[in-house]
Amino acid sequence: MSMNKKLLSVWEFYLLGIVTGIVALVGSARVAWHTKYYPGVSIAQVQVAGLTRDQARELIKQKATEYQVKLEFNGSEWVSEAGIVDYDLEQSLNEAYRFGRRMVIDDYLLLLIAKKVDYPLFTKAGKTQKLEQLIQEIGSSIEIAPVDPVISLAKDQIKINNGHDGIMIDSELLDQKLNNVFEMMNTKSVQVPTKAVKKELNTEELQRLKQRAETLIGDGLELRVEDHQIKLKDVELIGFLNTSKDVQEIDSYNVTTYINGLAESINVEPQNAKFEISSGKVKEFLPSKDGLAVRTGETVQEVERAILELLKEGVKKAEAEIIVERTPPEVTTDEVNKLGINERIGRGESYYAHSIPNRIYNVALASSRVNSTLIPPGEEVSFNKLVGEVSSATGYRPAYIIQAGRTVLGDGGGLCQVSTTMFRAAMNAGLPIIERWGHAYRVSYYELNSKPGVDATVIAPSKDFRFVNDTPGHILIQTINNPKTLHLVIEIYGTSDGRVATVTEPKVWGITPPLPTIYQDDPTLPTGTLKQVDWAASGAKTSFEYKVIRDGETLQDKTFTTAYRPWASVFMRGTGSSFAQ
Repeated sequence: MSMNKKLLSVWEFYLLGIVTGIVALVGSARVAWHTKYYPGVSIAQVQVAGLTRDQARELIKQKATEYQVKLEFNGSEWVSEAGIVDYDLEQSLNEAYRFGRRMVIDDYLLLLIAKKVDYPLFTKAGKTQKLEQLIQEIGSSIEIAPVDPVISLAKDQIKINNGHDGIMIDSELLDQKLNNVFEMMNTKSVQVPTKAVKKELNTEELQRLKQRAETLIGDGLELRVEDHQIKLKDVELIGFLNTSKDVQEIDSYNVTTYINGLAESINVEPQNAKFEISSGKVKEFLPSKDGLAVRTGETVQEVERAILELLKEGVKKAEAEIIVERTPPEVTTDEVNKLGINERIGRGESYYAHSIPNRIYNVALASSRVNSTLIPPGEEVSFNKLVGEVSSATGYRPAYIIQAGRTVLGDGGGLCQVSTTMFRAAMNAGLPIIERWGHAYRVSYYELNSKPGVDATVIAPSKDFRFVNDTPGHILIQTINNPKTLHLVIEIYGTSDGRVATVTEPKVWGITPPLPTIYQDDPTLPTGTLKQVDWAASGAKTSFEYKVIRDGETLQDKTFTTAYRPWASVFMRGTGSSFAQ
């Protein structure tokens, strides 16, 4: 036998002996340390060697319950309450228990040389309430909150209050430091890390922000969806500008916050149709309506696009669509009636802010008497007939009306709010207007959402508002009055025959100043009393074009012209006894 073969046999003999010894040692250890942690094993510096899992759990649980951590910043120190960390004991116990029981050669070698092994304690996700409170307490003592610059518009002048920088706790780095001490229940103090937060703008940044804001002065943005038209003015648009050091021109957070708030008033569930007739009058009617849900992300992008368009030089007006997701109703309008009332064909609206209580009451009463009126095809509609007799005997209250060249208290003040709204709805539906009268002077209520001239006054029996249903089927008039927001809507439902109505923007010219204020003596008022009974208004002439086309044929082509007289404020001056009533 050669020398090499002899040496190989010797090494094989020794290697076999070592393996046999290790196997014997492991086997002996497994028997001797059955259900116990192996020698040299500790968890978070707590010796658990020779302990069972239950014994180790109780020992570590006690240590964890008593554990406190110290935090320092610039000489100040905070000591936490005991039990500030929420540990996952079972995961930690399992990891340490596997030492010596895994098929890992390193474990056996460490056992042979009696090497000590210290396993960390695993913490559960998130901070405990105690830890959160401690960090908040420290933050209130050491943090200097940064302040964003604030931009505003007043009297067409841009004002910027510059922000200032701040110092905040570096939460991410603090979490890393705390986790390092928590996993070993280390009692060494943790230095609280901070970071500077830059908010104050330099001269160049301030100038750039001011220039952007000045570009938006006089600008307007209209948001549209369904019947909603929201007009944003320059002061609101400037609030969407990004005032931070970020290069982005628009603050997406502010835009998103605004759209989320807007969505609350737009989002609706789908509405199933209802239709019930009793004694020739519609007793109950609900048109089918799609459910709407604003798609915030897409709408924010659309609004930001429009604002960026306004920031371009020369662009003063922009439009943006409110993107919505529609959900159809289960029952549609055309499924619940046989009168051809399938869809909304016209809509008018008006506002009546600053109305006196009696006027608000009369608007609601007249609206209720017009509501649910069913008009057969070919029939003429008279507003005066719809509302019936107007007097205190029929429920109307005294409010201001125009009579004999003056504004006086009279029964039914506020009816013109309803007739004006119906006039707008009839034109929107493309119906023939037979009779319409303009007011003697400009009334502020009708210019809240329109230029002068789109109004219709009624004074029974001399002045009426009339139109004709020349559609293929019945039409239904529905009123939606909200006395809280002082907003009136009149909708006309029927069958669309493809007609398209257009109303041009009213032209206004020949504006004349209000007449001088008039003071009249009134012996019925005590001396020294001054009571206003009429309000000043500028005179003007207005006109707009009303045109209706169907399949290339012109059905209506009419010009509505109104000449408003200048009006004076009138005050009654008391000349009577101080006891006059």
